[in-house]
Amino acid sequence: MRQAALTATLRRAQVLGYIGTGDIGKYIHHAQAHLQAARPTPNSKWCDLGSGGGLPGLLVALERPDLELTLIDRSVARAKFLENALREIGAAENVEVVTGDASEVAHNPLYRARYDGVFSRSFGPPSATVECAVALLSRGGRLVVSEPPEPSEERWPSGPLGALGFEKLTVVEGPPRFVTMSLANFPESGVPRKWARIRKKPLF
Repeated sequence: MRQAALTATLRRAQVLGYIGTGDIGKYIHHAQAHLQAARPTPNSKWCDLGSGGGLPGLLVALERPDLELTLIDRSVARAKFLENALREIGAAENVEVVTGDASEVAHNPLYRARYDGVFSRSFGPPSATVECAVALLSRGGRLVVSEPPEPSEERWPSGPLGALGFEKLTVVEGPPRFVTMSLANFPESGVPRKWARIRKKPLF
């Protein structure tokens, strides 16, 4: 019944334009694969960066109620949708919805260096994704990013990633494909920069 509620919720997200117009079953399968690639340890803290219509955040909340989960989105309307969706699928416990720009949320002491892992699906280009995610992770935490079907070494250059504090980049070939990386060292206090700066002068 809860899976049916999730399907209905994602269909509503499609109507609202929060997710694409593809097959809902495939979206759910992709979110399940995202969760499997992440392999969260029991009772750990995870964040869905730019949660939007709830992929993979709603699926994670449903299938892993042991996690302390935060869904971040800058849109007030999408955040309200996520709050309602969590209640409708019966997965609101241990889940917080945060409305705000991820580049600003990452400087909030309540969220900075808090998470054991960050999910990212269609948040933005790789450089923006890592710059915002890195400050949310605790040392040893992992970023798990959904990837295009075709591999490209240029998407994740080791130099800039290492400068931010990441190491151990791993590709989960799938399909679907994901990239995971671990945080070895905390970034400088100025990371991430303001969103306009991130977009205007990407790190790579």
